[in-house]
Parts: sequence; structure tokens; C-alpha cells
Amino acid sequence: MDRGPDDAALVQTFYEGWRRLAAVIAPLEVEPDDLVQEALARTLQKRSLFELDDPDRYIRVVMVRLAANERRHLGVTRRWRQQQRDTSSVRDAYPSDVADLCRLSPKVRAVLFLVEVEGWQFAEAAAVLGCSEEAARARAARGRHELRRALIVEER
Repeated sequence: MDRGPDDAALVQTFYEGWRRLAAVIAPLEVEPDDLVQEALARTLQKRSLFELDDPDRYIRVVMVRLAANERRHLGVTRRWRQQQRDTSSVRDAYPSDVADLCRLSPKVRAVLFLVEVEGWQFAEAAAVLGCSEEAARARAARGRHELRRALIVEER
């Protein structure tokens, strides 16, 4: 199947938004561009982006699923690395607000990013994440609560 300039134009149109989402949901070990590229490669192996009803949403769903797979794959390794790392070096490497965000699950970060930063409705974010609108709202509320709790602890 020919992947002509039409697919390239769609990629160019949506790439920056995909990359921003990837930066939020990808594990720290995965570059956002790599996540976007993997989602595009897997999709384009099967069909052209123009064959999809909503290519933007489709790629976002693929990215969320790939990020979850990658997180599961890296889980054991990450836990071992965190045990070996000096916690002060982690704090030096990332500002506390970024570290607090990284403690949230990828799906919670994704909901907060899509709703708070991108301005999406909960129903739209839920469709991308493959959950109900109520579950998306609950994840966002849980994430906000965790961030508030972390800020209160830091202020003390």
C-alpha cells in the first residue's frame, strides 16, 4: 500500500500534539518521539492514516496503549533502579513538581494533560484512554488529590 504525501501531511498536522501527549504518558526511559514513531509505524504497517475515521484520536489511543505496555515491561527494572538510586540525585535532576507528576500513573497523567492542558472534554479523553467518562473524571480527581497532597507535604 502506498504511503504518499497525504499521510505525511496528516503527520505534520498532528505531530506536535502527539509529541506533547507522549511526553506526558511515556515512561522516563522512553523518548516521546520514539513513542510517537512507534505508534505511527504500527499504524502505517496496516493502513493509511486517511483510511481512519479520526487519525488523531487513533494514534493517541495507540500511544496510550504502547506507553502502558512499555511501563509494564520496564516495571521490574525501574523498581530495581529506584532502590539503587540516591533519592537526592533524583530530586536534583527533576524539579519537585515534575517528580510529583511522574509518581502518577500514565493514565492519570494522560487524563490531566488532555483535560487541563489540551482543553479536551472528559468524554473525548475517555475515548482515547479506553475508559468511561466517569472513570476519566475519577482519574482526574484522584490525580489532582495526589498532587494537592504532595504540595501540602512539601509546604510543611
